Amino acid sequence: MMKKIILPLLLVMSAIIPLAAQEAPLELSWDDCVREALAGNPALKAKKLAIDQSRYLYLSSYNSFLPINISHSVSLSRSGGSDISPSNKWDLGFSVSAIEPLFDLKTISAIKSSKISYEKAAADYRDESASLRQTLYSAFVGLLVAQEKVRVQTKITAMRKENAALIKLKYDSGMESRGNMMYASALAELARSDAQKAERSLNMARRNLLGNMGSSEYRPVIAKAELQSPEYDFKAEDIRAALENIPQVISFEKSVESTKQRLLSTKYDMFPTLNASQSIGWSGPSEFPSKRNWSMGLNLNLPLLVNGITSYSNNTSAAKVALKSAEESLRGLKVSLENGIISAYDDFLNARDTAASNVNVVKANEERYKESQIQYMAGKISFIDLANVEQGMVDNQLNQLQFLQNANTKKIALENLLGVGLEN
Repeated sequence: MMKKIILPLLLVMSAIIPLAAQEAPLELSWDDCVREALAGNPALKAKKLAIDQSRYLYLSSYNSFLPINISHSVSLSRSGGSDISPSNKWDLGFSVSAIEPLFDLKTISAIKSSKISYEKAAADYRDESASLRQTLYSAFVGLLVAQEKVRVQTKITAMRKENAALIKLKYDSGMESRGNMMYASALAELARSDAQKAERSLNMARRNLLGNMGSSEYRPVIAKAELQSPEYDFKAEDIRAALENIPQVISFEKSVESTKQRLLSTKYDMFPTLNASQSIGWSGPSEFPSKRNWSMGLNLNLPLLVNGITSYSNNTSAAKVALKSAEESLRGLKVSLENGIISAYDDFLNARDTAASNVNVVKANEERYKESQIQYMAGKISFIDLANVEQGMVDNQLNQLQFLQNANTKKIALENLLGVGLEN
């Protein structure tokens, strides 16, 4: 009989224990999230690949000065005529040739443009990294807040459930009104509903964090950190120097440099070019031909009129205007960023001070609620007074979570404007 009871229990336990282990939430620190995002976020990986692409194109542009061509040809023809018997003819050839620009400013400009594109791709990657850091950290803090809300709402649910039971006993004994009994029961039901909403919000916060890390599959995770008011030391007088290291500014400066190179390239249409060419080759009817031929030469090109009478002047003027427009846009970006950074720092200070100053208010409300419970049990205050104090405590605790979240997101928004990336 004991075997019949114990064996099924062991089977059930053996099935439950692996399932529980499988569903255990995985703890993730901020560093863990950064590592996963660097390895798995598709947008960041795309920017990284864009750097590689630009580097290959930049290296390939140097072939303008190394234009060596090697070719091997094989041909077969059959011919004949009315008085000629048909016959086959094989031609096998091998040749090496090169055309080297000795003086070609337009080619040099094209190489410089490729280098600028490569450098701009690196700046764009840093900008994407800073943007991802903001969204990832906001999601991380959002998960911390969601976890804390579940804890707070669970505590509130238990507290209101106890209050409802107490008021029900007092109502049954004729010491409390029916309306207060119903109100206490409704508050308990509302707390239970809020706790369920907090659980759903927790799952949404987990999905948001996993999505920003680049994970397509849901898994239960826990943000491992302490939710607290952050600090950030920033000196407004250093903002001008900081602007020069912001990836967004660097990327725009590379765009200005690229526009400048387009202007120079347009001007170079009227510059002379000097090219050297040389070739050597062998041809003949056998696999290893013995007939050799070679050539060497210089080519000087002096353009007098390119693409029409007004093409050069109009294209040059258009390129100059484009450069001025890009320079003004860059100046506007720096002004906008400077003002935005100062405003973001002030917003952060306001949010931080709000969260810090509300800590004592939370403690005071908790103490007031304890005192009100004692006063209510002693019959010195009504249930409505107790409920109002309780609601004030609950609202303040939830507001504190929002204040802390706001302070952290304001800090990360400031760091995003300053170009702080995931690697930092």
